[in-house]
Amino acid sequence: MDKKINSIQLILAALLFFAVVYRVPTRVGEMRAWLEVFFEIAISLSLAAVIWNQNKYVSMFLILTTVSMFWPFYGRHSYLAGRAVFNGCLWFFLIVQYVNKVDVVLDAICWIAIIHIFIALIQVFEIESLVRVQRPTGLMSNPLELSGLSCFALPAFLRGKWMKWSWIPIIGVIVARQSIGAVAIGVGAVYYLSVVYGSRWFIWSVIIIVPTIILYVIFLDFPGITLRLYVWERAIMAWWQHPLTGAGIGHWKVIFNKPMKIDGCTWMTTHNEFLQMLFETGALFIPICVGYFINIFRKINKKSIIPAMAIVMISIHSAAWFPFHIAPTAMIAVTWLGILTITLNKENLKCQMTM
Repeated sequence: MDKKINSIQLILAALLFFAVVYRVPTRVGEMRAWLEVFFEIAISLSLAAVIWNQNKYVSMFLILTTVSMFWPFYGRHSYLAGRAVFNGCLWFFLIVQYVNKVDVVLDAICWIAIIHIFIALIQVFEIESLVRVQRPTGLMSNPLELSGLSCFALPAFLRGKWMKWSWIPIIGVIVARQSIGAVAIGVGAVYYLSVVYGSRWFIWSVIIIVPTIILYVIFLDFPGITLRLYVWERAIMAWWQHPLTGAGIGHWKVIFNKPMKIDGCTWMTTHNEFLQMLFETGALFIPICVGYFINIFRKINKKSIIPAMAIVMISIHSAAWFPFHIAPTAMIAVTWLGILTITLNKENLKCQMTM
C-alpha cells in the first residue's frame, strides 16, 4: 500500500510540474485558456493514476480519451466529450472508493425504476393529462431510454426482498416497446441462469427465452436494423481513414454533421457505443475494451454474478444504442461498472447478491 501511495505522490508531483511549467506557442489572448487546459489535463491524468489501482482498463480508457481530446483535433465537441468521460470516471472512482454497502446503491436503482415505470403506466392509461405523450417514456425523453433504464435496473431486483418485484422492470420494457430491451433481458437471463444453475439451464433458458423474444419482436416492436447497418458501414469506412488515432473523441457529430442519404436525417451518434469509440479514439480502444471483458469474466465470483449480468445487458444495449450518451442511463451503467469492480476486489463484502 505504501508503494502505491508513494507512486501516486510522484505522479501528482510530476503532473503539477507539467501543468505549471509546460507551455505551447499561443496567439495573443489565449494564454490563460491554455493554462486552464493544462490544469484539466493534469486533473484527468491524476484521476487515471488513482483509478489504476481499482481497474487498470478504466484508467487506460480515461488516459486514451484525455489524449483524444487534443489529438488529432481539439475543439468544443472534443472538450465536452472529454469532460463527460472524466465525470463518468470520477463517479466510478467515488463508487468503488466509498461504497461499502452496495445494497444501498442498488436499492436506489430499484426505486428509480419504480418511479419511472409508474409514470410510464400513467402515460399509457392517460390517467393524468399533464403527462400525456405519444409513447410512454417515464421521466426519460423517449421510449428507448425508458427501455434502457428498465433493463439496467432489472439486475438490482434479483436479490433478497426485491426479488418478488423483479417483474416491474420487465413491465417497463414491455411498455417501452423497444426490441433491444427484450433482447438485452433475454441474453442477460440466459447468462444468469446458466452461470447460477449450470449448463442444463443454459439449454432450457435458450429454448424458452428465444421464442419469447421472437414473439415480442413480432407483436410489439420489429427492429429497424437497416438504417443502423448503413450508418455502421460508413463509420467503419471513415475510421479506416485514421485507424490508429481515430477522429478524436466527440468528433462523430462534427464529421457526420450532414443528413445521411438513406433517410435524410442527421445521426448525432452511431447507435453503437463500441463502434463510435473505435471511430473517435482509434485502434487502441480495442485492446482496452477486450482486455476489460476478459479480465472481469476471468475473475467472476458468486458476489459478482448479478453485476456481471448487468454489464452483459448494458453491452447489448450499447451495441445498438447510445446509453453512455444519455446522462441517467450512463450514470446507472457506470454505477454497475463500479459495483462489479467492488464485488471482484473485496472478498469480505457483505451484500445480498451472493448466490
